[in-house]
Amino acid sequence: MLLVIAHYLCARARQTAEKFVLSILGKLTIFSGDQYHDSRIFGTIRSREKWVYRSRNRSDMTESFNSLTALLKLLSPNSVPQEAFELLSQITPEQWEALFAEAERQGVSLLLFTLLVNLYKSLGLEIPQKEKLHPTYLTITAKNMLTLHDAGIVFTALRKAGIPAAGLKGIYLLERVYPDIAARSMNDIDILVRKRDLPKCLEVMQELGYKANTYFNLADKNIDTKHVPPMQKTGGVMVEVHWTLLEEDEPFTIDADAIWERTVPVKIAGVDAFALGVEDFILHLCLHLTYQHYLNLGLRGLMDIALVIYKFRAEIDWPKMVLIAKSWGAERVTALTLKLVETQLNISIPAEVFSSLVPAGIEPSLLEDARRQLLERVWFEDRFTPDLVEMSASKNLFSKIKIGLQRVFIPRLALARIYNVPPNSPRIMGLYWVRLKYLIQNYGKTVVRLQRGKPEVEPARQKAEISNSLHEWMSPPKK
Repeated sequence: MLLVIAHYLCARARQTAEKFVLSILGKLTIFSGDQYHDSRIFGTIRSREKWVYRSRNRSDMTESFNSLTALLKLLSPNSVPQEAFELLSQITPEQWEALFAEAERQGVSLLLFTLLVNLYKSLGLEIPQKEKLHPTYLTITAKNMLTLHDAGIVFTALRKAGIPAAGLKGIYLLERVYPDIAARSMNDIDILVRKRDLPKCLEVMQELGYKANTYFNLADKNIDTKHVPPMQKTGGVMVEVHWTLLEEDEPFTIDADAIWERTVPVKIAGVDAFALGVEDFILHLCLHLTYQHYLNLGLRGLMDIALVIYKFRAEIDWPKMVLIAKSWGAERVTALTLKLVETQLNISIPAEVFSSLVPAGIEPSLLEDARRQLLERVWFEDRFTPDLVEMSASKNLFSKIKIGLQRVFIPRLALARIYNVPPNSPRIMGLYWVRLKYLIQNYGKTVVRLQRGKPEVEPARQKAEISNSLHEWMSPPKK
């Protein structure tokens, strides 16, 4: 099977990637060999001969089984393999199903699978859904290898053009932090370049065959975005070229030049590149998960941060991180995210970090709201945006109409990017009608149910309201 994948990948990646692909495939020892890919994340495993199983009362354990609690315990970087083995050896088939379903909801099913393979190799743990998960593991392995191959081409071309580039988020995490190439899926390649290098960078990307998937012009202000629209070439992985970490119209003060001064040299896909300093990297992940995505990414987003802190725990300069967070205005975002990492994944954070970031502390009720927002993966038919939440809270008809009009008549530049039309095009006015129809199709039923006071819309509204209140609490004063 692995040889088939190697042949397929080499054909896709052509001769330039053959050595790279085969070198990684050579490390894939899933269900074969004596060593796990990388035991640094889940602790050191003792041999099967040295393990003595300590039985507990099975009924006591199974009656108290909670799939989310078990998943958090298993995936904590501080997890003890023997305890994980003991827990998993006692659960019922139904509880296995619940555990796998929870991992799927949280976006960490493949990370769980790599842990289970570790326990299978070292302690003989049987994996009930091995036949189902193993093909998915191989598929993600192949996809991530192609992503790394494309990343290598991009970083090489930028390096030859004299453009420093840093890997952000997944492309760095995949190789440097996660224990296995398939443990984290990826949808795109995020890179950071200096703003002054954007024109030359886009020329390089275009020479490689990449095109932006919608309208973008460097001459525009572009303060409402942080990256060029996703760029893609035929058969390739999407690339997002960032020039900053957060939109410039957000209420934060992120100094891009200072970020570059703190970058460190690394290899990404075998190519010399850069990464954010570890403090900046953690702060960026905190902003990405908790502020930008309103805590809607599930456990996977929290695992990114926990694994980075665990791996670089001896290198992190916590006072430095606090100073950077304060300079960004991201004290509350950082404190709330780190408190979730500490309480949910058993990662120790120095107490003085929290007292320095939020001297008044974080209210237990607010922390619980954040935990539920992140980990209670409940989906509703009704979809709420911040505008809809504001509209539902308003008792004034004219205020409601104003909010609705603002939602329809967004800036021309934003509309241009949505519909891939220049903002000065004669078509732009007609696209406001198209946008109105889109909003009615996607949110019209929710608005009607809100106006009629239908009780079935209330759970979704309450969840969105809590999300917005958390977002407002995290936001610094407007610049």
